[in-house]
Formats: sequence, C-alpha cells, structure tokens
Amino acid sequence: MTLSIALSGDTARSPGNTLPALRSAWRAGADLVKVDVHLSSDGYPVLVDEGVTSTPGAAPRPVAELTLAELATVRDDVDRRVPTLMEVLGEFRPGTVPPLLIDAVAPDAALAAHTLLRERGLADRVPFTGSPEALGALRSRSAETPLLLTWDQPGLPPEEVVRTLRPSCLAVRHTLLNRERIGEIHRFGYRVAAWNVNDFPEMARHMGMGVDVIATERIEDLAPLTKDAERGGRQTAGSP
Repeated sequence: MTLSIALSGDTARSPGNTLPALRSAWRAGADLVKVDVHLSSDGYPVLVDEGVTSTPGAAPRPVAELTLAELATVRDDVDRRVPTLMEVLGEFRPGTVPPLLIDAVAPDAALAAHTLLRERGLADRVPFTGSPEALGALRSRSAETPLLLTWDQPGLPPEEVVRTLRPSCLAVRHTLLNRERIGEIHRFGYRVAAWNVNDFPEMARHMGMGVDVIATERIEDLAPLTKDAERGGRQTAGSP
C-alpha cells in the first residue's frame, strides 16, 4: 500500500496552506496533508508557505516578527487567510487524529505545534518533518514522535543522525530514486517517501518500484491511483 501526501493541500484549486486547500485535498482522498508551520511573534503556530510574508503596504517581513492580527491582513479573501494550526485541528472531532504531516523549519515552531497536539491528546500521533534542528528538538522532547527525514544525499544518513533522530521514513527527491536505492533504504528498516512527484506516469512508476509514500502537488491525480491500487490489492488477497 502506497500512502499519498498532498503538499500544502490541493494547490491546484486554492493557495497552499489555506483551509480550502486542505479541505479539498482531504476530499480528494489524501492520506496526509503536509502543512508548513511557523510561529507568529505572539506565539501562535500558523500555516504559511514561506518564513517571510507581506502585509498590505509594507515590505516583506519574517513571520516570526508578525502578530496573528497582522497575519490576518495578509490576504483579502477571508476564506484564504493565514490559518492557525488550532483552526486546522478544529476541523476534526476531539480525539480524532488529523491526517497531517507537520513541516517546521524552526525548533520553536515544531515544539509549539507538538505542545498544541499534546494538549489535545494527540501527542506522538501526528508525524513531523522539517529541518534537522527542528526534528532534533522534537526527538529530545519525545522518543515516540514519528519523524520523516529529508535525505537527498548518496547512501544512508550518518550513524550519528540516525541515532539522534531515529526517523521512521526517509523522504528522497523522486529523481534520485531507483529500485536499488529503494531496496537499500528498506533493508535498513526505513520507509521511503518519493518527494514532489507531479507527473502521473512517474507516480505509477514509483509505486511499481515499491515506495511507501508519494508526496505531490497533484493530489487529484495521485489519490485515485493509490486508492485503486489498495482496492486491487485487497481483491487479490481475497481471491481464491
């Protein structure tokens, strides 16, 4: 079974990291939606594509220097405003594990997101990815948080990185993957995520090579493919 990740939501229909983009990706059948989390100056984890953004009539500034109220003015369309992570979690019933992959570059943003999940009884049930520093901060806090480590270098991560972070999955740019590398990563006990696969034939090819996860900006193409493969596998397993 290959899982699908929608990068920043259904970006073909709405700006990434907005509630409409996330909702559309979930409706399309995404197993997870990767959201980019930054921390506002007043301590709110918010969803923004980049660490720098602009408010009306002002020069671009780091998100970390903007209050939540200032971030609310970034876009005129209320439906496409910068949402908080709390708002996103509010899309689901209490206790339900949201189908999210949280991407944080800054350690303080990663820890704030983890704290919010913990307050809702979801600690260590939602996977994280991001910078090595952010993942290291999370691992120092919890031994159980599932981590996805981006690794686009030859071979496997150094032993020190593995020992410190203990990731369960390696995310590799899809152009660097082949059957041999996928097999090598699997032999060392990691799952393999093919990153940023936006071409339909490439999606099918990577599934055929045995990747565990595919991340895409074209979730409307990927989700039906993975769901059809899952249904086909069940039928085969149940056949005489």
